[in-house]
Amino acid sequence: MTTTGQGASGQGAEVPNGTSQASGGLPATGRLVDSHPLLARLTGQVVWNLAEEAGADDDECGLFMDHYAAWRGAALAVLERLRDAPGGGLRLVVDDGDRAGACPECVALHGVVLAGTHPDLAAWLPPFSIGCHCRAEYVEAAEMAVAGPHLPPAGLRPPAHRLCCPRRPLSLLLAQLAQSQGHEG
Repeated sequence: MTTTGQGASGQGAEVPNGTSQASGGLPATGRLVDSHPLLARLTGQVVWNLAEEAGADDDECGLFMDHYAAWRGAALAVLERLRDAPGGGLRLVVDDGDRAGACPECVALHGVVLAGTHPDLAAWLPPFSIGCHCRAEYVEAAEMAVAGPHLPPAGLRPPAHRLCCPRRPLSLLLAQLAQSQGHEG
């Protein structure tokens, strides 16, 4: 069943099952985490189990869970801002210090700006995996209006959303977290 909904911004969008859309692929109501292709699949138990399978002990699992909660919260805060401020967009970023360890797909996305109304926005939402070096920054509506239409460069595709980054497996991420906390990995 497809219906037309109207978000707080007054922008309606055709979406399946009667879920109204405020901005591109983001729901006008409900949990934002459910709109993210990766984060929607990652419960606390899944994340803990992945860390255990990567060889983490209980202390390392706790450290990883703290890291994951902060990382997830930052990603969702950007999406919340996009949903609550119609007309804005997202800039995909890989920080300078992270580029050497990032996968080529994420490095290619650095600097891409997407309108919040992009029809396939969910496919472009970082993080693309646990340990992903790519993140999104909110772009103000005024900046989006001045810059004009934003589309990804021709031929550029978003990386697949997968549990673990091929360039930064969980064992490496756990070791990096332990090292940053002064623990032996």
